[in-house]
Amino acid sequence: MKLWNYAVKVADLEDASAFYVRTLNAEPRIKGTVLGCDYRLLRLGDTRIFLFTRAPYEDLLGEDLPLGFLHVVFEVEDFDARVAALKREGATFFMEPQEIEAEFGRRRIAFFVAPGGVRTEIMEIIEDSGLA
Repeated sequence: MKLWNYAVKVADLEDASAFYVRTLNAEPRIKGTVLGCDYRLLRLGDTRIFLFTRAPYEDLLGEDLPLGFLHVVFEVEDFDARVAALKREGATFFMEPQEIEAEFGRRRIAFFVAPGGVRTEIMEIIEDSGLA
């Protein structure tokens, strides 16, 4: 398991992306849409930052989230086993496991709330476009 990315809600995708490129030498990778939300994906070393103007799950939560940190994503190898372990521990899933496809490839994902209220995603890569 490894940290794959973290996601941030910003007011302006272009301005925020340009800021990370100028100040932290982030590498712009992909502009796209996932689950109906526009994003910019930047890479800083082995870590990626997804910038969104709206979280892909805000409608599921029934609230407008403030600007700033949205969630952290961990890449897992045995997705079904991780989901089962999380459910045994009583994790609250606000986006049930599903398969998605976007510019970065195909993934299996699920979102839950970890202790302390941290929105967390686990993800298994099915096909990788190599763009991320």
